[in-house]
Amino acid sequence: MPRLCDVKFDDGNVLQPDVLYISEQRKAELVKNVIEGAPNLVIEILSPSNAYYDLRQKKDIYEKYGVKEYIIIDPVQENADLYALKDGSYQLPQKVQKHETLNSILLQGFSIELSKLFQ
Repeated sequence: MPRLCDVKFDDGNVLQPDVLYISEQRKAELVKNVIEGAPNLVIEILSPSNAYYDLRQKKDIYEKYGVKEYIIIDPVQENADLYALKDGSYQLPQKVQKHETLNSILLQGFSIELSKLFQ
């Protein structure tokens, strides 16, 4: 039974991001019993048990299927990386530390003050 937070990229790739965003324009196209297709934005929060999977396998799947913005938050290192899809591959336009603010390229006005996450 699929859960509402499942994101189905294809039959072999069904993931559950920690946070995701789908624009209003794409909502009807993607949201069914599960989300079918790439969300606009995905945020993953690393833990020791899933760090490699999030940094490698999930990142590769998100890139392949066109997730426009992928944010990885690392609570151990107290930093965050923002990957933006450009010409079919991820670029790293932002890498921020604990006392800095990550600003979404995709969503005007959406930012994460890392100091508030890592108190």
